[in-house]
Amino acid sequence: MCNYLYIILLLGFLCSAQSSYAQKDYFVIDNLIYTGKHKTKPRVIENEINFSQGDTIRTSELSRYLQENQYRILSTGLFNEAKINVVNWDTVKGYADIEITVQENWYIFPSIIFELADRNFNVWWKEQNRSLDRIDYGLKLSHYNLTGSKDPLKIKAQFGFTRKFEVDYFNPYIKKNKTYGIGGSIFYADNKQLPYITRGNRSLFGKNDDERLLLKRFRLGARISNRPNVNTFHALRVEFHRNWVDDYVIEELNPNYFLNGRNSIKFFFAEYDYQYDKRKYAHYPQGGYLFSVNVKKEGFGIFNEYNNLGVSISLQKYYELSKDFVFGTRNKVKTNLIRRRVSFANNTGLGWDSGNIVSGYELYVMDGTDYYITKNHIKKKIFEKNIKMADLLPRQFRFMNFQLFIRFNTDAAFVHEPIQEYLTGNTLNNRWIYGYGPAIDMIVFNNFLFSFEYSFTDIGEHGFFIHNAIAF
Repeated sequence: MCNYLYIILLLGFLCSAQSSYAQKDYFVIDNLIYTGKHKTKPRVIENEINFSQGDTIRTSELSRYLQENQYRILSTGLFNEAKINVVNWDTVKGYADIEITVQENWYIFPSIIFELADRNFNVWWKEQNRSLDRIDYGLKLSHYNLTGSKDPLKIKAQFGFTRKFEVDYFNPYIKKNKTYGIGGSIFYADNKQLPYITRGNRSLFGKNDDERLLLKRFRLGARISNRPNVNTFHALRVEFHRNWVDDYVIEELNPNYFLNGRNSIKFFFAEYDYQYDKRKYAHYPQGGYLFSVNVKKEGFGIFNEYNNLGVSISLQKYYELSKDFVFGTRNKVKTNLIRRRVSFANNTGLGWDSGNIVSGYELYVMDGTDYYITKNHIKKKIFEKNIKMADLLPRQFRFMNFQLFIRFNTDAAFVHEPIQEYLTGNTLNNRWIYGYGPAIDMIVFNNFLFSFEYSFTDIGEHGFFIHNAIAF
């Protein structure tokens, strides 16, 4: 009997000892270790990742967890490369350190301005006959991480087609709790040519033979933001706008440029933005979703020269069909809640910025009070490599991450314009338009995107189009 009892106790002890030394299926983050970080403050990275010291991570979710947060760090645009690894892992006690290794980007760009004045490259190349008169030039100083807090400062002195002077600064972390940001800007621009009317859904430009200034624009503004967590973003922007046109514009080109023969307009402007962002790599999404709401109030009854209230809602969703294979859809609706006629200068719709263009309609604009646009694509990564560059280059450029994707687009939109005068000759309004076609996307240094598209439209047109974007 004693022998049996002894054996049972011995087996129990051995089982207990074995279980105490078994590897746990989770670990607790003991420390966050940063390497490769020179300028950027730790709080910038900590505001992007969804873990912190003391959090528990299950090993079954580790791979997905690390990759998701790696994309979050790259989405800041501050780094050429980011890697997250588990180090100093005590598998018995269940503690480990997280090491975050980054390669900082080049943050300061004192540069010569030499760029196109038109909405996009395709308009300049095909519609404006590659005219060198439509080139902007000057000097620009851009620092995208001035104090290491992801705080951009931009100073611009530009000449050419558009003369422009601008200073803009924003600091996203002004409080100890790291959630509030504040910034401001001042802007002045003038032009000797201006788009004075839309005909055939194309902008017609006018100028005077004596080369006088036809348009002047001034604005002064401030903004505040709140980012209570890594996914949620609120921003409020308040500005004063004052714009003028020469009498020649009102008398000879378009008396309703500012409505009712007025040659100037001034108003206060307030805009609220809300975003809930769960995208995987925001610059070029490869999973997740983004929901956003924008409310824009122009005019508060102080000057009684402009009064409008616009609301837009957007939803982006990206489905990971398989490794490196993604289907994405973006849907946006915009409407003016104040149903009064607005001036030509303030009646923008689709086609004025790269995010609101139906494939194949790069040369057109659809001005309107309301619109709906859906942009859909399926894409696959076909190549990725870190390419070693010359050792003589600054450290930020010694390795270039290069990615190549193939993509197929199917887009559609409807722009509603109730004002009959604005419909004259603009047959793309108040009807559905469609565009589709293949594309190749190229990403370099994780921040610069170049797209090459060949698109077809429902009006029987087709052509090759080039787009580019930067993540900062």
